Amino acid sequence: MLKLSFISLLFIFSLANAEETRHASAHVHGLNNLTMVLSQNQIAITYEMPIIQLYEEHEEHEEHEEHEEHEEHEELAIKNESLKEFQNHLQLFELPIGAECELSSFKSEFHNVSTEGDHKDIELSYEFYCNEPNLLNGIQINAFDRFDDLQMVNFDAIINNQGFTKSFNSLEAKITF
Repeated sequence: MLKLSFISLLFIFSLANAEETRHASAHVHGLNNLTMVLSQNQIAITYEMPIIQLYEEHEEHEEHEEHEEHEEHEELAIKNESLKEFQNHLQLFELPIGAECELSSFKSEFHNVSTEGDHKDIELSYEFYCNEPNLLNGIQINAFDRFDDLQMVNFDAIINNQGFTKSFNSLEAKITF
């Protein structure tokens, strides 16, 4: 039996070209990306967002000698405090309650997305085991309630061997599949 993480890697690899094309500038404020693989009773979800989305104050990045040290300090503060709270996926998305999905794995990490400047994205990875996978008929995006500056979420998925892609805003925060 294939493990879900292996399926996730295949999914991410298969979308690499599409992601490069769609996100040529990769780091876009106000845009988040959610990828999902659903296979039988397992789900892998990856949620990506610009790190600036987590800063309490959205200050313009000034170029000065302490800039790099300041960013490292802010990154550590975000990593140590804010990322732990995202283990509670309900802050970003919600699966149907009837599907009885239980979180089996959570991981968070930073990615450099630009060679010019210190732009970073945060990647949050979740794996779930669902007792009633036949009741997985959609996903509710709660991130619009949490982040005022979030304008759009791109959703890419493989759901039982079927591809699914959609971009949506806060007026349409539920995806049915």
